[in-house]
Amino acid sequence: MREELAERYLGNALSAWGLDVEYARAEGDTMYPTGDEGGRTPVTDFVGGFGSLFFGHNHPELVTLAKDLLDAGTPSHAQLSKRTEAQRVAAALNVITRRELDTGEPYEVVFANSGAEAVEAAMKHAELARVFRLGGLAEELAAHAREVRERIRLGTAGLSPEAAELAGPDTDIDELLNEVERRNAEAMGRAPEFFALEGGFHGKLVGSLQLTHNPTFRLPFRALGAHARFVPADRPEEALKYVGAEQPFALDLVVENDVVRVRRRAVPFVAGFLAEPIQGEGGINVLTPEQAERITEVCRALECPLIVDEIQTGAGRTGAFFASARIGLVGDYYTLAKSVGGGLAKTSLLLVRKSSYVKEFELLHSSTYAKDSFSCAVTEKVLEMLERDGGAAYRQAAERGERLRGALEEVRADFGDVVRAVRGQGLLAGFEFADQSAAGSPVIRNYARTGFIGFAISGFLLRKHGLRLMPTGSAPHTLRIQPSYAIGDDAIDRLAAGLREVCEVLRNQDALLLVHPLTGVDTPPPRTDVRDFRSAPRPGPGADPAATRVAYIAELGSPDALRRFDPALAELDDATLRAFVARSAPVRSMAPCPPVRCRTATGAAVELTVFPLLVDEAGADPAGTLAADVAGAAMAARATGHTAVVVSPALRRLTGTDPTATPVRGPEGFALPPGFGVDGDPGLLPAELAEALLS
Repeated sequence: MREELAERYLGNALSAWGLDVEYARAEGDTMYPTGDEGGRTPVTDFVGGFGSLFFGHNHPELVTLAKDLLDAGTPSHAQLSKRTEAQRVAAALNVITRRELDTGEPYEVVFANSGAEAVEAAMKHAELARVFRLGGLAEELAAHAREVRERIRLGTAGLSPEAAELAGPDTDIDELLNEVERRNAEAMGRAPEFFALEGGFHGKLVGSLQLTHNPTFRLPFRALGAHARFVPADRPEEALKYVGAEQPFALDLVVENDVVRVRRRAVPFVAGFLAEPIQGEGGINVLTPEQAERITEVCRALECPLIVDEIQTGAGRTGAFFASARIGLVGDYYTLAKSVGGGLAKTSLLLVRKSSYVKEFELLHSSTYAKDSFSCAVTEKVLEMLERDGGAAYRQAAERGERLRGALEEVRADFGDVVRAVRGQGLLAGFEFADQSAAGSPVIRNYARTGFIGFAISGFLLRKHGLRLMPTGSAPHTLRIQPSYAIGDDAIDRLAAGLREVCEVLRNQDALLLVHPLTGVDTPPPRTDVRDFRSAPRPGPGADPAATRVAYIAELGSPDALRRFDPALAELDDATLRAFVARSAPVRSMAPCPPVRCRTATGAAVELTVFPLLVDEAGADPAGTLAADVAGAAMAARATGHTAVVVSPALRRLTGTDPTATPVRGPEGFALPPGFGVDGDPGLLPAELAEALLS
């Protein structure tokens, strides 16, 4: 078999979550997995291309148009030529903006290829506008400086005390002007900053990534991109406090009543403020009208453009073209993507209020594939379909959204202990489960603590119920639900039934039904009923500063060990459990078990925490990552305050470590491998303790 080299790690992770399904074709809200003549059970798609498929997969009107465009030889590459289709798209968009935003001012339209590119274009335009403002300020300061020099030369003006202080003891005009120029260059050279909301997501390119709040995505690349500050949606005024403390000022020399005075001029360093009307990746958090009003007021005070990110919410998904229009959030810029391409064209748009538009931007920003005739024609058709029959598509989306929301709310009402919230608007819904990081089931607890609970649930819903869903990127306990405007009642009812079973599994901590669909085996589970495996949580050890915190990194791979680890798995046969371990290899590191207090043979207090790794009992390591996984577990243990790290004999054997290279005494199974070190001797540990912790 040929080695897979296209995002191999992600593909392996999909296998661990039971999501490694390939699809042969799709239509509407249905996807058909590959198989004999495509005959496998069809899947109902609630992912919807992460919001790209308002009209569903391969809508017949759009497919017919695409075929006609290709058959007609429509050019995709006609750069620097007249683009009539683009002008029609811009005109159609302005009809919509005048209606929904209640403004007579038109918006200029810039074309791009993806949502993140549209955000980057917005950032570039906002910065260019700021640079032009800086240029205007610099010209004004320079004109005033020339006037001061001339008046001093002619002897028609004198220096004020504050100006004389800057000029030095000799009150030299050149010294004064040089000092002011130096200070102004420093103030006006400050790097621009953007404000964005906590929980927001605006893309993963170099610039847009810095405006994405999730530190997992952003921090590894923080040295590359723009500077951003994040403020809570309910406290946007924190931006004003920050600017008030950080505001740089230029010095302006002006002649007033024949006296040269020094005036401070605020230097614009905030380039823009980004906000999503509904945070998709952040957990489907909906802005309120009050929050929208306060954000707008902050932008007015900062004199910076409000950039409204409608990439996921725009083009009908919430029952209107702009979700922001429903809450009174009127932007200076808008970014659009996803559904404006009809699920066929990779295109995006930046709308800029005409009074804010910098025409020079068109000479400084370009894209090879943007504004091509094919994509523009598809977008024009999408806009026509949305606006047809007085906006029937919007009304249908709103009605279907109400039906979906009602079904989800019924599930929440019956499982209030398991479902934390249902959020969203229209056909963008979020279904949030209660935090499972303290779950009684070790398997469920592990998925929650490692951030994979949403993916595990998605794998279960796909394999067991034929429902395709995904969690949000920054809120792993929240499933994002984004079907097309034509989603049927039957599909919504099946979604509710699947979610009900998930809720029963979580309520009863029955990991068997959650694990079995992730094994990839075709055999049915030994039972389909949900059984109660709840137990009183085992209290952790009380505080004991004298206790030595020891981490024990243990393999967890044999069927018997897995059954002891989580009793809900007891009825799964050996082959199924081995399949679970094999498919989990890409994400084999599990959350640590609750700590246990014990005493060594010498009477010393020890707090022992097991860090399990799902390891094939035969020692198979096809990806060659086991040693790195052991090292990663050791680093995690050190980071959480464990002064001693002990690796099990099997893991030492499989990774080739040498226990004789360490100074720690102890029976077999508790010698430290080289490279991890230890601060002090934890004493003798009972060899049977690790096995007991898995019981």
